[in-house]
Amino acid sequence: MSVSCSARKEASYHISNWLDFELNHANIAGDIQFGYDDVDYMFGHTDEASPLWGGRLKQSNISKIDLYWLYDKGIGFKLPLTSKTITDEQYKQTKNVLKNHHREGNAVLTATDKLAERIKQDFPKYKVEASCIQAITDNDKLQKSIVTGLYDTIVLPIHSNDDSEFLESIQNKKQIRLFLNVDCSYTCPKKLCYGTIAQINGGKTEPYKQDGYSSMKCSYYDMKMPRTFYNDDIEWSDFYFDKPKFDDIGFNKYKILAADPSDQRTIIMYKDTSLF
Repeated sequence: MSVSCSARKEASYHISNWLDFELNHANIAGDIQFGYDDVDYMFGHTDEASPLWGGRLKQSNISKIDLYWLYDKGIGFKLPLTSKTITDEQYKQTKNVLKNHHREGNAVLTATDKLAERIKQDFPKYKVEASCIQAITDNDKLQKSIVTGLYDTIVLPIHSNDDSEFLESIQNKKQIRLFLNVDCSYTCPKKLCYGTIAQINGGKTEPYKQDGYSSMKCSYYDMKMPRTFYNDDIEWSDFYFDKPKFDDIGFNKYKILAADPSDQRTIIMYKDTSLF
C-alpha cells in the first residue's frame, strides 16, 4: 500500500505531528491502519514563489525542517503544480522550485500534459502524477492519459470511487490513486474554484477582487449551484471510503486529505447547514 497524505497545515505544526494526526484519524474514524513506511508522499506548498501552485490558495505549509524530516523517514515531497494553464514565462518562473526539490523520491502533481512533458524532459528524477483536476472519469479519458506515457500515477476524482463499474474495468489499477476520504469536491457540480485559484496563484487577481482582497469563486457560494447529492446523516469530516473493497478490486495507491473541516469545507456538503 502507498498513501499520499496532505501536508496542508498551519506552519506552526511540525510535519510529524500533522502526519500522526492523519494516521490516527484514519485509524479511529475509518478503521484504516497505516504507518510512515506506507506513506510515499506528502503534498503541499513551500514558501517558494511559483505561478503554477494549485489546489489551494498559495500558503506556506512545508518548511525546510519538515522536508528533511520527511526525507529522513523515506517519505517524498509532492509539489501540487496544478494550474490548468501554463505559459513559457510561468514555467521559467517555476524552474527554481523544480530544481530545489529535484531528487529521487519526489513527485509533481499536474493538471496538464504540457507541464508533464516539460518535467519528464527537464527534471527526470520526479515521478509525475495526473491530478484529479484532469477529471479522468471513464476509460476513454484514462486511456488517452496512459498512452502519452507521461504519468507514473493517475489520480481519479473523488466521485469516481462510487463508479464501481468503471473501477472494475480499469486494467492498470496499480497506476491509479484513489481518495480515501473527502472534501467539498466530492459533491461539487462545477469545481469552479480550481480555475480561479490557479488564476489568483498565478497573479491574475483583479477579476477576483472582493472588498480589496483576492477571492476564489465557488460554485456553491457564488453560483448558488446545489451539490450533486446530500446526505445529512453522514459526518463528512470523519467519513472514509471502504478501503478493503478497493484493495480486493486490485488498487494499492491512495490519497488522504487533512481531516480538518475548515480545509475540507465539508459544511457545504450538507443540505441543512443550519445544523452546523
